[in-house]
Amino acid sequence: MSGRVLLVNPARHFIANQNGLGYLTPLGLVCIGGPLIEAGFTVKLIDHDAYGWSFKKLIKEVGKFQADYVLLGHSGSTASHKVALKTIHEIKTVYPHIKIIYGGVYPTYADQSILRECRDVDFIVRGEGEQTIVGLIRTLENNGELEYVDGVTWRKGDQIIANRPRTPIKDLDEYRPGWELLDWSLYKMFGFERAAGLQFSRGCTLTCSYCGQWMFWKKWRHRSPENLVEQMRILSQEYGVKLIWFADENFSADKDTVKRLLELIIAARLDLSLNINMTAADVVRDADIIHLYKAAGIDYIVMGVESLKDDIIVNIRKNNPFETSKEAVRLLRQNNIISLTNIIYGLEEESWETIWEKFKGLLELDSDILNAMYLTPHFWTSQGKTVKPSDIIQSDLNKWSYRNQVIATPKLKPFELFIGVKLTEALFHLRPRALKRLFFGTDKRYLKIMRSSMLVGIKVILAEIFEFMFQTKFTPQGSLDKLPGLETHLPLLK
Repeated sequence: MSGRVLLVNPARHFIANQNGLGYLTPLGLVCIGGPLIEAGFTVKLIDHDAYGWSFKKLIKEVGKFQADYVLLGHSGSTASHKVALKTIHEIKTVYPHIKIIYGGVYPTYADQSILRECRDVDFIVRGEGEQTIVGLIRTLENNGELEYVDGVTWRKGDQIIANRPRTPIKDLDEYRPGWELLDWSLYKMFGFERAAGLQFSRGCTLTCSYCGQWMFWKKWRHRSPENLVEQMRILSQEYGVKLIWFADENFSADKDTVKRLLELIIAARLDLSLNINMTAADVVRDADIIHLYKAAGIDYIVMGVESLKDDIIVNIRKNNPFETSKEAVRLLRQNNIISLTNIIYGLEEESWETIWEKFKGLLELDSDILNAMYLTPHFWTSQGKTVKPSDIIQSDLNKWSYRNQVIATPKLKPFELFIGVKLTEALFHLRPRALKRLFFGTDKRYLKIMRSSMLVGIKVILAEIFEFMFQTKFTPQGSLDKLPGLETHLPLLK
């Protein structure tokens, strides 16, 4: 194979990354890069986000590599789409002969409208890409029939063709990540010099109404525990990684499988700090083996609590009533595992009363870290399909990052909701019990991560206040007749 493939992570510049949280490896591109290398292509990865280059510098590097194909993918979904299109446009303007391939969650669902309105994009890979990207580039190299490449949307003249969906990968072990593509000096987090993203499983057993990940991955699948531990060993021993953040939507969906995995990690003695996403219900289910999580190096568990009201939990198809969430936090604290809980504002009609109720509930929940988010109506989700375009007050897709208000709240103006959320975050993290644990805890890694998180949190909140005051404009309620992002892609380049 002679094709030269350049993988580009667009420069999203999310506030948390820029203000001390650090950058994680662009896992999607790494997972695609490995199979491309194995197929015999020449592959290079540029993390434009982490490098912070100008577009002029990026274009120079594209030319230096002499790419035949540029593939852009991102984990930022809707919020990264605008900069992805901008990056594509800059590359295509200078190098019109390069084939541009675009993949990820957002383009998977907006494939038709993107190709209809953005001529710079040549192909869209829908869904997971390991098999699809190799099949697509092989077909292009051999002048084959594109109709037979499953999972691709493309143009045939003026006609847009969406090939049939690709069947989900059955054996994830067959596809190795291309770790050698990374500039490892870029990736740090929580004071650890080398940090990596990794994925044990794909998909989720839940079908939460606000989330589209379970739809994207089709069904829950996982690498073999043995294969995953081997990848962890490679990261630790060959690349000096000290922290791994698992990108799984639901790391512990199957108890027997995760127990086997934890035992293998413990036996491998890799001394890694691990962060995972897990449901509160699964934490409680695994009460008898939580000690294995800590022994395996799991220092940090993110739980999507979302709401503290049981009726809302039922409505959004979650499985964690408030008492379950409280018990999960208690179990994690008992084992010196940091608990970060996500709470979504906008699942109910927000008012000063609901903000106060949430604050009191959060004090009772007593998790270590609060991540306060806003309901973001991605058009392919169940929740997004119920939102009226006239209720959207943020038309800038860059702001659809879960940390900015998108949907109007009739009882609160945007600045009032913003003040309520930021006060909640600040007062929650400054409560006496939290400060006592922060200053007088005994677990070294707990203290290292928590203290780093608090410093980052202060910087992020200050940056978000600046952004809200000087860089955020709201669209008048009732002025939109369609959800932003479903159409009108070309104006995003302006």
